[in-house]
Amino acid sequence: MIYSLTGWVTDYCATCRGPRTPLPTRNPHPRALRMMPLIIATLNTRGCRMALRRSQVLSYLREGGYSVVFLQETHTDLTAEDSWRLEWGTGSTLATSRCGKLEWRTLFSPNLRPEVLGVTEAVPGHLLHLRVRMEGLVVNFVNIYAPTTSPKRPQFYQRVSDFLGTLDSHKCLVLGGDFNTTLEEQDRSGAELSPAAANILREIVEYHSLVDVCRDHHPDDTSTFTFVWVEARWSHHSRLDRIYLSRFHLSQAHSSNIWPAPFSNHHLATITASLRAERPGPAYWHFNNSLLENERFVTSFREFWLAWQEQWRAFPLARRWWDLGKVRTKLFCRDYTWGTSRRRNAAIEQLEREVLEMERHLAASPEDPFLCRACREKREELLALEDHRARGAFVRSHIHLLRQMDQSSRFFYALEKTRGAKKHVTCLLAEDGAPLTDPVEMCGRARDFYTSLFSPDPTDPGACRVLWEQLPMVSVGDRDRLELSLTLAEFSEALRCMPTNKSPGMDGLTVEFYRAFWDILGQDLATVWAESLQGGVLPLSCR
Repeated sequence: MIYSLTGWVTDYCATCRGPRTPLPTRNPHPRALRMMPLIIATLNTRGCRMALRRSQVLSYLREGGYSVVFLQETHTDLTAEDSWRLEWGTGSTLATSRCGKLEWRTLFSPNLRPEVLGVTEAVPGHLLHLRVRMEGLVVNFVNIYAPTTSPKRPQFYQRVSDFLGTLDSHKCLVLGGDFNTTLEEQDRSGAELSPAAANILREIVEYHSLVDVCRDHHPDDTSTFTFVWVEARWSHHSRLDRIYLSRFHLSQAHSSNIWPAPFSNHHLATITASLRAERPGPAYWHFNNSLLENERFVTSFREFWLAWQEQWRAFPLARRWWDLGKVRTKLFCRDYTWGTSRRRNAAIEQLEREVLEMERHLAASPEDPFLCRACREKREELLALEDHRARGAFVRSHIHLLRQMDQSSRFFYALEKTRGAKKHVTCLLAEDGAPLTDPVEMCGRARDFYTSLFSPDPTDPGACRVLWEQLPMVSVGDRDRLELSLTLAEFSEALRCMPTNKSPGMDGLTVEFYRAFWDILGQDLATVWAESLQGGVLPLSCR
């Protein structure tokens, strides 16, 4: 087997090999496109002992721009080690382990060089595990080549299950290779020859929360396979080559494809993912009230919501339309803020260049009044933009002491980072006072604490009976008044009486936000609440 990692790339296929017809792919999120993708591929080469075949395989992979490659059945020996290194890329490091006629290699190109934490040949000749750290994320890459004979597969997959059980379940796991076993009927043209092995593999996938990325992206595709055997009068098709990814990182997988390999009867299966550690951020999003002072934002949001109101009839329930509308509101506000920040930062960089250029001209003409006036104006404009950015850091740092108000902008930037670091919980105390540092144990401790804290207190039936007996009866007039339909006027009055500058709910929308857009949101919200009262079910975002 060969396991290789090359540099980050963006070209998914080589144009010199002619046009390809990939599987239909889902459009990745715009933010995901800004991450450098990691292209993971798996291929059964059917032998690379000959120099020409080896050159053909490596040229095919190099032109395809693949980042991580699982290769099976290379059938080479240690004497070809220098050739592999030279043909794959000058300057790449190489780690080799060999079992029988199957040689396994690990190659790192000079422009990647992830930190290798461990290499394990768990099942000689059939399973190679590589643990690396890249982009702040620890990834377990497991390359599998299942036995070709059916009787040996159940025992092999049992050993795979035992080995995967020794890995940290919280780390990203990429399991790929030639499984020689299928789990679904649509992945083969005939019957599964080793159902016992398929059952064990299915248990592995479920227990470790793994997802077949290609099947997840293309659930309805029943005509694309990775192994095709064609004879004169019959053919056999199956999807033996697959790549599984941890379910917790599935959102980072953007696309998956299957490409024909001209030198093998196996096809190349690939996934494109942005595997990187999630950067810490705020627990919940909340609306930035300063946007209400931006006339451009207010106008843009009004146009956005009026367009969203036209989609009302496409939803069976008003509360579903409302929940999705709030999600889109969050995305709209966040994208607008990102755009504003980018434009402001670009303006600051442009002004800095212009100020430096003017100062160079002033050095040559120090008494030019036009240049002096223009330079002062540019510096004041730059100061205003920087002051706006510093005020944002000041607000986010939550400073309330007057003696700290006269600090420099750098003070508030540093304080903002310090407060963010303090929010990161590194230890909790167990019920017996023992410190807990493991994330799983800490989450369990927090869950148990709040489950007990918010559980209902025991009630006294006798006290309840006395309470109900002493309550005065509701008059007919009061009863009729209490049973009237909800009105927009009542909601408007309730909103008017709400205090401002308070923490929002789970949806992140503040009282100030509702007040600013009440003329277009009020009637919608009144309709949603009236429906909820009648049906007895609140929208998800209001629970």
